[in-house]
Amino acid sequence: MASATTHRVPALTPEEAAERRRAVQSAIGSLRIEGMELEPGEREILERHVRGEIDLATMRAQMNAYVEANP
Repeated sequence: MASATTHRVPALTPEEAAERRRAVQSAIGSLRIEGMELEPGEREILERHVRGEIDLATMRAQMNAYVEANP
């Protein structure tokens, strides 16, 4: 049973999902140009955002927590 405090992310349209995918692919490409690669855990957080499971603020918070926990 979901609690009243559960945060729900609105369903994405196909266009919104495609835009998120392009933004993530662009960011990953920029990192690669700089000689950096994402960890699998970081990629999973990004994928959850692309799929619409988490919003941008949650993605940022999870990425920051992941980076701090995995120096």
